[in-house]
Amino acid sequence: MRILVAGGGTGGHFYPALAICEGLRKKYPQARFVHIGTKSGVEARMLLSYPWIRFHPILASGLVRTSWMKNAPAMIRLLLGFVQTVVLFLRFRPQLVIGVGGHSSFAPVLLGALLGCVLPIRTVIHEQNVIGGLANRWLSRFVDLVMLSFPQSKRSFPHARKIVVTGNPIREEFLHVKRSPALYRHFGLDPGRRTILVFGGSKGSAEITEQVLFGKEAIARNEDLQILLITGDPEIKTAIQAELAAAGVANIVVKGYVHQMGAAFAIADLVVCRAGATSLAEIISCGKASLLVPWKEAADDHQRKNAQIMEEECACTVADEEVIVRHGLVGVILGQMGDELGLERLAGNARRLGQRSAQSLILGEIGSLMREVHP
Repeated sequence: MRILVAGGGTGGHFYPALAICEGLRKKYPQARFVHIGTKSGVEARMLLSYPWIRFHPILASGLVRTSWMKNAPAMIRLLLGFVQTVVLFLRFRPQLVIGVGGHSSFAPVLLGALLGCVLPIRTVIHEQNVIGGLANRWLSRFVDLVMLSFPQSKRSFPHARKIVVTGNPIREEFLHVKRSPALYRHFGLDPGRRTILVFGGSKGSAEITEQVLFGKEAIARNEDLQILLITGDPEIKTAIQAELAAAGVANIVVKGYVHQMGAAFAIADLVVCRAGATSLAEIISCGKASLLVPWKEAADDHQRKNAQIMEEECACTVADEEVIVRHGLVGVILGQMGDELGLERLAGNARRLGQRSAQSLILGEIGSLMREVHP
């Protein structure tokens, strides 16, 4: 089977795609995989570690929703990306096209759906967020199957041919790695201290990093705590480490990027991060207490909507801009860590929401779809 996966840009789009590919590779050992993305997306860096997935970058960019007059450059890039996609289709001849959202998913999924009218090509999209992305909402009219992480997302896809709620798949490492002294030492942490994992998504968050540094003295005074801070930008790691060393702060460990996030989750007593759908899927599948900081610039404010789903189930705490201004992010973190029963309640409720079977559900739906054209 020849499988083409399209989309990415951020880890929230790319990592579910990777989880799907890992599952499909086990189910169809002879399958060949191609991933279409952009050179600037996280997929361009991460796929270097997956030689069995061929990466092909295309031109793609988002549209300016507030002013269609400014969209000429984006439309040109979209057209050129479509031409690049046509060439790749002629060479690879995919039988299954999977779109995971992001600018680079549009041209491949649309072309796959159009060709699927006359050729045995099946098209699928997976939506990670509560509010469907613009590309996925538009493409849902043409694809064979729309897979959702949240049942509340159905209202974003009123014209879809078929919708199935599968959950959001996560990489297998999150499901199998266990807490151990060796993992703490791997990250330069103390096994005797409670650990707070802080990150801002695949591209980091300057706001979250600045908040941690602003409260570094308060963190240093809590000798039973330690923070693993992932900046998402390896270039600023050295400067932050120097700042912490000058202030005598020894219980904040800084990493630019962590490839083994399953290990980082395994040792975390509290996860502090943005409210991207993939991060939430990892949190609930691992059963972790979390403090979510929704990114207010997210399209359609979808991160706040993601966080609200968990907050309504008492499975997280949300620190919005008003809360951070009033207490500071570190103040909220320390308050959370001081409530042991509260942490246990959040972790238990998160575990109850866990979607550990998402990958198998997705593989089952794809298998049924492919048997229709390749019995």
